[in-house]
Amino acid sequence: MENEPQRNAKNIVILCNYNSIKNSETIISYFSDNSSPKEVELSIFNYRRIRIDGGKNYLFNSPGYPDFVSLKQVLSEVDGVIVFVESSIGIFEADLEIIDLIAGENISHVLFANRDNFSEFEMDTHVEGVLIIPTIAREGIGIRDGLKMLLKLIDTYKKENEELENYQTRETNNDLQADEDNVNFVNKIYENEPHKNNTTIEYDNPTPLETDFYRLRFFFHPIELDNVKNSMAKFGFSNLTTIDIKYHDKGDQKMETYRCSTYEMELPPKVEMMMIIKQDEIEYAIQALEVVKTDDVSEKLFITPVEDVIRIRTTERGENAVD
Repeated sequence: MENEPQRNAKNIVILCNYNSIKNSETIISYFSDNSSPKEVELSIFNYRRIRIDGGKNYLFNSPGYPDFVSLKQVLSEVDGVIVFVESSIGIFEADLEIIDLIAGENISHVLFANRDNFSEFEMDTHVEGVLIIPTIAREGIGIRDGLKMLLKLIDTYKKENEELENYQTRETNNDLQADEDNVNFVNKIYENEPHKNNTTIEYDNPTPLETDFYRLRFFFHPIELDNVKNSMAKFGFSNLTTIDIKYHDKGDQKMETYRCSTYEMELPPKVEMMMIIKQDEIEYAIQALEVVKTDDVSEKLFITPVEDVIRIRTTERGENAVD
């Protein structure tokens, strides 16, 4: 049972450039001496970049194992990543590319900039969006604090994801409950209404509006604004209207009342985009949105017919009023 992994321990992988002046066994021993197995499970991989047919490829291997594995295999079931670089060597383009790939997988990560002693110069570099931890690993300086910061990032990311999932689940349940309440209300009215006879009343279906124009509305996070605009432009759509959705009462923007109970929640910022297009252009608008579909772009697209379009400045109507 001695080697059985701790249930609450976070799976942390250390990534080192193959040209590091310290071998992998030495580096991981620094971390093992300054961490608790109850908090973290550590593993280490060396990485290198090679070019095959002009394309960049990244190879990873663990000490004692000659076979290479992919980044996807390295990051499988990993909670956090430490990129370990030597200040005396500096940071290379391959190191920055590895960091970008990790960020693309939405995995918490930090950069350990290690030097051997206080007299050695500190690496003067800035990597955007990455927390840099100065360390003197062989003396244990900075390792404990760096691990604590990484664990904090992991917990924060997990909490934000859980809050988002809970909010989405609550919204879905609220919609289902509202539908059920409406159905029950109508049934109750129907049951209480006196019926004089069993005559069935037939109603003609309303004549659908015949039009060539439709209004499209969809929502997304502000960070996707440029991506959405660029994708729509590539498909020929430029006459777009964007609406930045704000809360009416900033004091209550995180509160929601449901069945006499008040709940606190985090509502993400939202932008609405609206456009008027012809019926035969709808499928191209959908294709443009599919290209940029992420969790920050809503899956719902609202389409409503438009009876007529008038350009106020020139009094043009119909197709001439739509660019």
